[in-house]
Amino acid sequence: MRVAGRSFVPLLVLFLLVSGSLFVAAQPVQAAGGDIRVIETHQQTNFPSGVQVSIAVVATAEIAEVRVYYRPVGSNKWGYAYADFEPGTRVVATRSIPVREATYIAPGADIEYYFEIRDVQGNSHKTDRAQVEYLDQRFKWERVFIGPLELLYHDIRDSKIEDASLLISEDLERVQELLALKHADRIKGVIYNSYSDANAVFPVQSQTTTDRGTFAGYAFPEQRVFIGNGLDRRIIVHESAHLMLRQAIGYKSVEVPAWLNEGFATYMEPRVKVRDSSDLYARTPRLTAMKSLSGTPETIPLFYQKSVSVVAHLIEEYGEDKFRLLLKEIARRRPIDVALVNVYGFDDHGLDSSWAGLPIPEPVAATPESISRVEPAASTAVPETRREFVAETTTDQEETVAKVEPSSATAIPQTSRRDDPPAESPTTAPGSAMPQQREGPSPFVFFDVWILAGVALLAVVVLSARFIYNRLRRRNELSEEPWDDWRAQDSDYD
Repeated sequence: MRVAGRSFVPLLVLFLLVSGSLFVAAQPVQAAGGDIRVIETHQQTNFPSGVQVSIAVVATAEIAEVRVYYRPVGSNKWGYAYADFEPGTRVVATRSIPVREATYIAPGADIEYYFEIRDVQGNSHKTDRAQVEYLDQRFKWERVFIGPLELLYHDIRDSKIEDASLLISEDLERVQELLALKHADRIKGVIYNSYSDANAVFPVQSQTTTDRGTFAGYAFPEQRVFIGNGLDRRIIVHESAHLMLRQAIGYKSVEVPAWLNEGFATYMEPRVKVRDSSDLYARTPRLTAMKSLSGTPETIPLFYQKSVSVVAHLIEEYGEDKFRLLLKEIARRRPIDVALVNVYGFDDHGLDSSWAGLPIPEPVAATPESISRVEPAASTAVPETRREFVAETTTDQEETVAKVEPSSATAIPQTSRRDDPPAESPTTAPGSAMPQQREGPSPFVFFDVWILAGVALLAVVVLSARFIYNRLRRRNELSEEPWDDWRAQDSDYD
């Protein structure tokens, strides 16, 4: 019994210590004298101004600040705003999450948000993240799932949706196959039945493009959503291709040049017609000037026509496998010039020439990495295609805003290909042969220079001597005048 009693005391002490530590660990971590409790939260969509969120809080100290952090689901950039409330220990704070200010949020996007509350004693509390779908409340939305696409629509017959879904499903399978996306993530599309309804939610544009109805759809890759005008198969496939391309290369890759981004999305449209380079070469800028889209409603269609023509050239002339390798290089954050050299052996200057059927120049700025991976590239003519092309237009947004990639449907008639390269000045044609270097200058050129230099030096010497002579002469004349006066005075005294 003595032995048992002696061993019982340390065990009891150990038990009390462990129990105490577990009790302390179970208590919430707070500053001294502070307790912030959330009673309830609420959310309400107020189209088109945003989503209003509110929170009811009880605290032992006066609440000093309530912030709302928010972002579209999928974006890696959080925004925040201060909620409005009357100071006190029991508050109801509200804030409207803006959707058309610093960060444009498209209808149909899922918004993620949470609150951070602070009291006057420095205590803080963060709520769990919540989500809300931002939708246009003017319509009653229905949904259909087409492969990876969740399509939202309103006031369209079920039979029409079913027919369109079958065709769109085949188109999206082709996009997945070309991008090698085995398991595409869910994307979302919202379509309106009229341009006036769609234009009310489109990002802010110039008055000219608005009046002419230039844009028929926008894609927002970071938000995983697009908006479009009408149950148009081409628009739906085009904008879905934008979102799926971004999935394939990743959301942290380098910026994809506009000619590749828009060219690929247009190429995936059903019945797209690709115009020949001979019809576009002299009328369009070089690819180096097509990394972002700019222009007028009259010139923008040419941008898309060349973009899809160049992408068709890469895929149909060099093969789909190499095109996938190009996307993998971009996914590894290779700039487009380096990615092209690594896969095809030429940069964008060389691609311009290859597309136009001209001799391919050496890469302008090849890196050691790209040189080690260069594969020989053949200069071949662009193959004939029989696809229907639908022109598309777009605008650019800041990086802090989800990138806008719009589209429009303007039919372009098919043109026949000429095998002869277009006639253009050698100074503007990319890929044209560089002029031969001139021989060294004639020795007579240097002889003439020395003669001119000698004449100039002699003139300087003569002018300098004349100047010094005049100065000395003037000084002598001034020095003699006082003596003449004194001599005149002396003669008077005599």
